[in-house]
Amino acid sequence: MNLGILWPKLAPALPVVLMFAAVYRLRPAGSLRWVAAILAVMVARDVAFSLLPEIHLYLTTDLAVMVLYVAWLRSFTGWRRSDTLLVLLDAVVGGAAVANIFFPLVADADFFLGLWLIINVAYFAVVTGLVSTLDTEKADVVLRTRFPLIAALFIQYLIVLLYGYESAAVQTILVPAAYVVPAFLLIGYNSLAHREREQSERFYSSNLDSTYGFMENLGNAITAKIDLARVLEIIISAAVRNIGADAGAILMVDEYEDILRVRATHGIFPPLGRVPELARVTPAALKRYFADTPIPIGQTVLGETVKTGSPAFIRDARLDERLRENTRDDILMVSSLAAVPLVVRGRALGVLSVLKRAENQLFEERDFQHLSTLAEYASITIDNLYTYMEVLEKREFEREVDIAAQIQQKLLPARLPELETASLAVYTLPAKGVSGDYYDVLRVEKDKLAMAVCDVAGKGIPAAMVMVMIRSILHLIVSPQRDAAATLNLINHGITGRIDLDHFATIGFLVYDQATREILYSNAAHLPLLVYKQSTGTTFKVDAGGLPIGIEKGTHYEQKRFRVEKGDCVLMFTDGILEAMNPAGQQYGLGGLRHVVERCAVLPAAELVNAIREDLGRFVGGARQHDDQTLLVMKAT
Repeated sequence: MNLGILWPKLAPALPVVLMFAAVYRLRPAGSLRWVAAILAVMVARDVAFSLLPEIHLYLTTDLAVMVLYVAWLRSFTGWRRSDTLLVLLDAVVGGAAVANIFFPLVADADFFLGLWLIINVAYFAVVTGLVSTLDTEKADVVLRTRFPLIAALFIQYLIVLLYGYESAAVQTILVPAAYVVPAFLLIGYNSLAHREREQSERFYSSNLDSTYGFMENLGNAITAKIDLARVLEIIISAAVRNIGADAGAILMVDEYEDILRVRATHGIFPPLGRVPELARVTPAALKRYFADTPIPIGQTVLGETVKTGSPAFIRDARLDERLRENTRDDILMVSSLAAVPLVVRGRALGVLSVLKRAENQLFEERDFQHLSTLAEYASITIDNLYTYMEVLEKREFEREVDIAAQIQQKLLPARLPELETASLAVYTLPAKGVSGDYYDVLRVEKDKLAMAVCDVAGKGIPAAMVMVMIRSILHLIVSPQRDAAATLNLINHGITGRIDLDHFATIGFLVYDQATREILYSNAAHLPLLVYKQSTGTTFKVDAGGLPIGIEKGTHYEQKRFRVEKGDCVLMFTDGILEAMNPAGQQYGLGGLRHVVERCAVLPAAELVNAIREDLGRFVGGARQHDDQTLLVMKAT
């Protein structure tokens, strides 16, 4: 291999490959895989040419690069029939060029190949020019890079067509410079990722206050009077205002029939489908028709949302056949719609929906995420109101304790997620029916998991509402770009000043990366982690300093970073485990927990939790439980 020829060509690829690795770390998008394939083909092309300096082979690999550029574009827009035809023609032309190496028939085959590359660039330019933000999701990187990208490709292959690859200038200047094209593409990805992070931070910052205001208004309305209609009006008006929608509606499932009835609206929310002519005469008539016409569950987008229990996000109504009656420029016009079912413990209560009506005014993904968070909190609130009204009707004793217990129970995950590199198990037991403990496990992204264990001071509805606030904020702000300490900082910033000081909370929070087996742990005055290492057969504590949540707004939390290997165990728990007492007044303590963990660590996570429960039960004996107990275990597999 002639390194003197190869090195000037491959040297520019090194920073490009490093740039790709950095960008892929920031934004693991599927379309980046095509950029990686382009880089791989270019590097392989230059290596192969140093071994077999055939121009046809060089041009054929460049043809493959153009096919990959089209595939990269179609990772945004979706594949078209014309693309299939182009790829087939490229395969025929490329195959003929390779055959010409061994059986020369066309003397100017390199000229025709160069011309065909120019045709590919022209096709790429046309289909790229048709991309717009209105019909292509996440098209920003295409729009930012398409003109320089097309110009660079056109100039590159025009020079090849005129002068051929045999030219020394082409080999020493143009071929190495070709790596600038994917480099420019990666810079576009990097700029987009940076801009999206800034937009995300602004979004979370601007919407935290609106979410707190939403919760506060609901709390005031519930405190003043148990009025479901008033609560629904507050929910829908807050959703429309915070999402930037033109109209919204809440429809609830009828108690006796499989239909949805309109319970609250804000703005002109048109029926989603065909409407009688008399109802289209005026906006007031349309509004009355929508309010008075029940929707069978399973019909229209709203009925389907309740039936399936899955949200619907129709960014562009023109692209959804279900809204064909609502895409004309008339009183029924809908340009973008989002609908989220109001679900509690697997039971659909209704649906919350907002829409935009102006042409080319579309919702963004972050709007849909914010609506989902509001709908989740609204679901819990509505269900709690139902429960509370039932309690009032039945006049049950200690109704506040029962309601708080139901609120707290609905905050806990219905089931723990299944992981590829770890198993999870949990044990929780309230001391007096209503627990001050809260735990949560949620996926941050495909390979990342967040785990939290929280202990709220106090009991009853006030403590349960603090849990609701913490859970809502946690689900709103958790993000792949935010580490454990930053998450606790935002939770504390949002909670402090909005709760009484005697309802503060301690939280232990960790983020587990399955790909690297790395754990980030941050602590707001909670008990430290207990970690068992299989390699040594011993346990150790992991702690990070910080005040409880809700004490001081400016608190900045620390975090610790460590890795786990196969067989290692990570335990999160509340003080009810360690402070459990036997009849003699002795505490179970960290020593008791360590002993059973080191003895039973070979067991699966669920069996390890059972072993700890049994050991704790033997120690306590007949003594009364005086505090809530929660234990969350993760075992690396």
